[in-house]
Amino acid sequence: MAESEAPQIIDNHWRAPEKEFAVRVDTDDLPGLLKKGIIVEPGANAMLLENGANVGLVPPGSYLLDTFSQRFGNLFRAGLPKTLTALLVKITPTDLDFPLEGLFSKDPLRVNMLVKLQVEVQEPGKFLVNMLRGRERMNVETLREYLQPEVQAVAEKWIRSHSVEQLAEDFSLREKVELALEEALRQSFSQAGLRFLQVRALNMNLEILNIVNGKKS
Repeated sequence: MAESEAPQIIDNHWRAPEKEFAVRVDTDDLPGLLKKGIIVEPGANAMLLENGANVGLVPPGSYLLDTFSQRFGNLFRAGLPKTLTALLVKITPTDLDFPLEGLFSKDPLRVNMLVKLQVEVQEPGKFLVNMLRGRERMNVETLREYLQPEVQAVAEKWIRSHSVEQLAEDFSLREKVELALEEALRQSFSQAGLRFLQVRALNMNLEILNIVNGKKS
């Protein structure tokens, strides 16, 4: 219910709340709204969509009808539209952590691993259709839960093809699992209108070696 609730706009201030990954703002009278003035809050970009097509990005700042038309009027085919959708996203990419526990190596022995993805919206039209759908917003945790099964499946398959000895001694494998994750997730991210800027596999915890060496993690 919270995700279907329209974002609260106070005094025409467009903001992306801290825990939100993306927020949709719809207006049915853009010229009238701009006469009063729109303020895109610091820390957020407004991705503009006209009939589902991405037409441009509005950075933080204060905009009135004249200044907006001068700066962004060339983005629209037939002058400034009456209706418009804006997708508010953070300026900085979002970090998503995936703690993966109970993976099994080729031996098979338990392996735990932390995967970190840094993501952002690349195609707002696809994101609205395939991710937001009827919702007005998507928070960071919802996005993480959506991606978790696929990240888990890729990591499980890759870890299962290596022994604990290989994982412990071959430090190049960390880079290889990052490349495997990146390649496997690329299509899903593209369909969702997302892109990832970084994939990291961190803190690989080999439980059996910790027991043998008398270590605790």
